[in-house]
Amino acid sequence: MRVSVDACTPSPAECGCCRVRPAYTAPLVRIGAAAAIACWLLAGSATAQAPAPKIWDVKFGTAVSALPLDHFVDPSCGTNGGPPSRALKSFAEFGLCARERTTGLHEVWFRYDDEMEYVARARRSDIMIRQYQANSLAGQPIITSLLIDDAGLVQGYRIVNDPRVEGRTRVDAFNLADLFKGIAGLGLNCTDLPPAEGERPIEDLFVKEVCEKNESERVVRIEARRYYKAGQFAVDPNENRLTENQFESSARIEVYGAPSAARD
Repeated sequence: MRVSVDACTPSPAECGCCRVRPAYTAPLVRIGAAAAIACWLLAGSATAQAPAPKIWDVKFGTAVSALPLDHFVDPSCGTNGGPPSRALKSFAEFGLCARERTTGLHEVWFRYDDEMEYVARARRSDIMIRQYQANSLAGQPIITSLLIDDAGLVQGYRIVNDPRVEGRTRVDAFNLADLFKGIAGLGLNCTDLPPAEGERPIEDLFVKEVCEKNESERVVRIEARRYYKAGQFAVDPNENRLTENQFESSARIEVYGAPSAARD
C-alpha cells in the first residue's frame, strides 16, 4: 500500500456542502442558499490563508530567534523522536537539552500550531481539515523536532510517526517513508534488513528498510518498519483473543549537518 499527500485548496465547486439540491419548500430553499453562500465565503478565506511553514522549510543555519514562533509552539526537550520531556520556555533554552552523541546537536521537540485545524473541525469541512491538519502527515500523527547546535542555529530536523495512536491508523505508518524519500530527493541508498529472531510479517508483508544519503555537509537517514516483533501476535496464543497494537509499524526521517560541520 502506498500513500500520497492530498493537499488541496477548497473552492465553491469542490465543496460538497455547497451543492444545493432542489428544495420542496421555501424555507429549505433559503437554508440551502444560505449554506451555499457560507461555504463560498469559507472557501475564499481558506484560499487567502497562506500555507503554514513546515519543519523542512527551515534552512540550516537559521537562528532559533528567527524561527516562525507563531507556528512552531510548545518547545520541549526531545527524546530521539519520542514524546517531549522537559518543557522549555522558548527555543532559546535549547541548551537545557542534552547534546546527542550521534548528531552532536540538541533535540528540541515542538508541535505545529493547530488553531486553523480546530476552526476547520468546528466548521465540519473535510476539505479544510485536510488542508490545515497540523500535526499529521498523510493521515498519520507525527512527532517533530529540530536539531540545534551550540550556537543556537538549526542544523537538522527529525520526524517520526506517533506510536501512541490506535492500531487501525498506526498499522499503515510505515508508508510515511515514501513521503520522506520524496523530501530527501535523489541519491538515497536503501537496504532491506533481514528479520531478526522472532520477527514475522504482518499479512504477508515484512518491511525493515534503512535508506541513507551522506553528502559533504548533510546526513539523511530514513527508516521504515512493519512486522510483528518476537512475542507479538494478532491473536493471543494463550487466551485466544484479539490483541491491541501488538505490532511494529513505523517510519522516521533524520536530516542533519554532518557532525564535523555541525561543530564548526
